[in-house]
Amino acid sequence: MHNAEAVSLDVTGTLVDGRSVKYFWDVLIPSAYARKHRVPFEKAFSNVKQMYGTISPDDVRWYLPEYWMKKLGIEESIEELLRELKPLITIFPDVKPVIAELSSNHSLIVSSNLPMLLLETVLDDFKKYFLKVFSSVSTYSLPRKTAEFYVKVCSDAGFKPREILHVGDNFIYDFLIPRFVGIKSLIIKRFKLPRRKHEVSNLKQVLDRIKLGDL
Repeated sequence: MHNAEAVSLDVTGTLVDGRSVKYFWDVLIPSAYARKHRVPFEKAFSNVKQMYGTISPDDVRWYLPEYWMKKLGIEESIEELLRELKPLITIFPDVKPVIAELSSNHSLIVSSNLPMLLLETVLDDFKKYFLKVFSSVSTYSLPRKTAEFYVKVCSDAGFKPREILHVGDNFIYDFLIPRFVGIKSLIIKRFKLPRRKHEVSNLKQVLDRIKLGDL
């Protein structure tokens, strides 16, 4: 039997549909570029994607909206684009009720590599339930959720690794690496039946596993 004092949650694919976040990069940014440079969307999309390719995903700037807005010469405010994004964000239906119940007995943490600007927009409706929100790129200038990231999260959240359960949808960054540093972890595979002990299909199953001490 194992228990967890804190529950750490990934965001895209775990709390919200990643397609809504992708829309920011693939539609809203190119649309703003098209308006600024007075070119058709197709041309803008091509130019923006080409510019994205000039920076490695290993470079933390690759993840920062403010960097790309400046580099692409977009003069609209990021806040304007985020207001456009807000109604398009798709939160999975199990999230809010489970988060509310979990927060009554556990400290909740967000552990994501989304930049903080996007996290604040995505989490706006239920951010109040979280003790801490950590962005690898904005909080620690790390492009990915490495072992260093999780060690820092534990320290800054005030928990030992063994006291935390992390849930996310990436096998390496949400399952293997947390376990490497001593954090319990589960993989969420939405729209698929769990086939292994460490897999769940939704947050309700996570809640049930916690209640049973089956971590």
